[in-house]
Amino acid sequence: MRIAVVSSDKKVVNERFGTAKRFLIYEQTGNGLQFVGERASEPLIVEFFDRDMCEWIADIIQDCQKVYMTTICKAAERAIASRGITPVIYQGPIDQITL
Repeated sequence: MRIAVVSSDKKVVNERFGTAKRFLIYEQTGNGLQFVGERASEPLIVEFFDRDMCEWIADIIQDCQKVYMTTICKAAERAIASRGITPVIYQGPIDQITL
C-alpha cells in the first residue's frame, strides 16, 4: 500500500491538506513504512476557492491509497475520494502510522 503524508519536518504529520507544500510518499513493506519520495505541491489559497487546484493536488497523489493530514476541507476530500484515496485525519509521528 502506498500512502501520502503531509508534514513540515518529515517526522510528524502536522499540517492541513490545504497548506501542503509537498507530500511525502511511503510504501508499506514487510519492514514497515519505506520512504519512496517527495512530491511538490502548492498550498490552497484560503481567500479564493479553486476547484481545479483541488483536482490538480489530488492528481499529485493519485497512486496512493491513503493520505494522512491534520485536517482537510470538504472540496479537497471529495477530490481525493473521487480517485479512490482515503483521507486519514492524524497528528503524530510518521513512524507510528499503522495501516
